[in-house]
Amino acid sequence: MTEASDELPDLPGIDKAAGLRRLMNKPKLYEKVLRDFHARFRNETQTLRAAIDSGDLATAERLAHSAKGLAGTIGAGGLQDISRVLELALHNGDPLLEDYFTGFAQELATVLAGIAQGFGIAADN
Repeated sequence: MTEASDELPDLPGIDKAAGLRRLMNKPKLYEKVLRDFHARFRNETQTLRAAIDSGDLATAERLAHSAKGLAGTIGAGGLQDISRVLELALHNGDPLLEDYFTGFAQELATVLAGIAQGFGIAADN
């Protein structure tokens, strides 16, 4: 018996089985959500950086919060964790904010690259 996750490509940074469970073990729905995640978050690092640089930490905190929730939905546990840490750092004015931002950017890049490669999404899409 094949698992539903076997129908999907390798996705670095994503636990496919966990993501599928959250989406009722429906691979087509999960693929749509992953593609939507890619489209929604492909410029998120730049958007978040701009909010931080302009001093709009409330917006940056909301962006990190959204990333946290949606990363959990798709099974991107590492991204969910660093998003949670970044959200708290923004809220509390943590002096390690830049380190957390860098970790967020790296983890998001891994997840986005995996989705793009796995589903053949061109760089400009």
